[in-house]
Amino acid sequence: MDMDMGSMSGMGGMDMSSTSMFTPANKRIAQIYWYLVAAAVGILVLTRMIDLLRLRLAQRQPGVIPFRPENLFAQTYDTMIAVCREISYPQIWTFTGKYSRFFTPPPLGRCLLLLIYWTVILTMLWSNTILGPSSANYAYRWEIVGFRAAWVSVTQLPLIYILSGKVNIISILTGISYERLNWLHRWVARTIFLTLIVHWSFFFREWDIAHFVKLEMDMMPMVKYGFGAWAVIGWVVLSGFGFFRSACYELWFLQHLIAAIVLLWLVYVHVPIYARYNVWSSVGVVVLDRLVRTLRTVVINCRLSPSRKGGNQIRRRRIGYDAEVKCLSSEFIHVTVRDVNFSWQPGQHIYLTIPRAGPFEAHPFTIANVSRLSSPQDKSDRLELYIRVHQGFTRRLYRLCQGSERTPTFLSFISGPWGVPTSIGRFESLILVATGNGASFTVPIFQQASMTTTHLRQISFIWIIPDSRHLAWFRDQLLSAAGSALLRNINVSVHVFVTRPGRDSNPQSLEGNPLLEHKYEINCPEAEAASEGPQGSKQAILSREPSTEKDFSHNGQEASSLWTSSASNDSPTIILGTGRPDLDTLIRPVVEEAFGETGIFACGGAQFTDSMRNYVASLSDERAVHKGTAAQGLYLFCETYGW
Repeated sequence: MDMDMGSMSGMGGMDMSSTSMFTPANKRIAQIYWYLVAAAVGILVLTRMIDLLRLRLAQRQPGVIPFRPENLFAQTYDTMIAVCREISYPQIWTFTGKYSRFFTPPPLGRCLLLLIYWTVILTMLWSNTILGPSSANYAYRWEIVGFRAAWVSVTQLPLIYILSGKVNIISILTGISYERLNWLHRWVARTIFLTLIVHWSFFFREWDIAHFVKLEMDMMPMVKYGFGAWAVIGWVVLSGFGFFRSACYELWFLQHLIAAIVLLWLVYVHVPIYARYNVWSSVGVVVLDRLVRTLRTVVINCRLSPSRKGGNQIRRRRIGYDAEVKCLSSEFIHVTVRDVNFSWQPGQHIYLTIPRAGPFEAHPFTIANVSRLSSPQDKSDRLELYIRVHQGFTRRLYRLCQGSERTPTFLSFISGPWGVPTSIGRFESLILVATGNGASFTVPIFQQASMTTTHLRQISFIWIIPDSRHLAWFRDQLLSAAGSALLRNINVSVHVFVTRPGRDSNPQSLEGNPLLEHKYEINCPEAEAASEGPQGSKQAILSREPSTEKDFSHNGQEASSLWTSSASNDSPTIILGTGRPDLDTLIRPVVEEAFGETGIFACGGAQFTDSMRNYVASLSDERAVHKGTAAQGLYLFCETYGW
């Protein structure tokens, strides 16, 4: 980013004439860059406003189904959106090795966006900078590229810090949650690292030709700061790969934060005064983000007066919350934060700090229940988390409660809630698919949808778990949500698949199992048989032959039995089965019967969500959604756990 390096008697020193000659064009390039960023954000804002307008118009007209095209404009718009989704969803390669999985490329849509971004950067970098011998500025052929690369690099700097913040202007305007922009934050940083190589290598080549590399270093201390900035961003890029983040997240986060601050200082010292506005913009973004987050955290964790319930005062902490930690197994713990005084939306998450497990550590966890302020059925003011035990914070938390006869309670602090969940009011049909504790994401959405949505006609909830005991986590919530949906004439089906049933595969062993109420109906279906569920809808046969997580269908043996909770036709039912399901037989009927847009929400590991991406893209293309057929829109939202 040595933008003040000119030629001193043709030897690469400071020469204001060359600087003033290059600067106007480079400033225009910087302006064009931000115009393009603003245009991209503007397109996203426009689509968001159109969607909100269509949803409000549909809500004012009870007989109108949201996002079902009724005119030429809506049909054209929805066709364009369907094509964009089919292009953006597919995951071309998914690596599953212990180390190779960290090199899985982004989905196709993100790859195309990166290709467009790099095309813009390369155009900015090389336009009018490649000079021939006949050019009047041929003597500056190395410098002009070095200067241009410096401007292209430093101009991108504020975008890195914007994309890294939880409170950022892009999320506020577009409604895209900050964590879904983090991948772009990393790739912009990698792009800057490469353009910086172009910057210093062209200047270094000029110095080498003139044989005064050492003289340049001695005369211009700012050059050393420039190399320092490049080294820091190189380290940030290298350490930003998933392998390092997952190895020790706490240490990674600390060094990443320090490196981000040091980088701003090095760039500030290195660049000339007229380019420092990029540094100050970045500082402003960081300060705003940290200020809002700090104020929000203080307000949530500090309370001035005790609450009252039934005329009696309830003792509670004035600072922080009581968090009960319970060991569910060697792999999972359940955290219940009592007496919370804020609300949240399904799909949001918090950052939890428990000083006994890590005084300066805050880790993100998805909230597994609905807020009492948004759920008339839930009168308790608690917040629940289901956490998989890994290394570091979660392992220490597990050890604190391991072997305790009574559920221990710890002082805790909360930051959040964070995230911008997708509105489910737009969907006519809803499909929720989760693996393991991914149900922490889908169950609250199920609860909210069953109580509040007005146009929803059918819901399919699918949960894939390794152990039937996990069903106890959300049994009551699932039955309650299904009952609420049935009362509102919503066609609902709840499927739970146990992939490692063990002795649970024997129906007789379930007779005393408290996971479902009362008795069990035991059916022994043959191939092609089916069980009638609530509302008369057919339930797919469950396969017990295991398959890889990325496969949605197989030709294995049919399950030997099917179990449901004993209920009448208008009572909520949970259908249990063993093995991995053929998801196509569960998802396709809902999609084909939809009168409007279908929302598909999937939560699980990267391999599972990548498979969902490919499946939904293929299904949309196969049914020719909004391409002259009656097939309605498919919207996919993937929440991925892990790196």
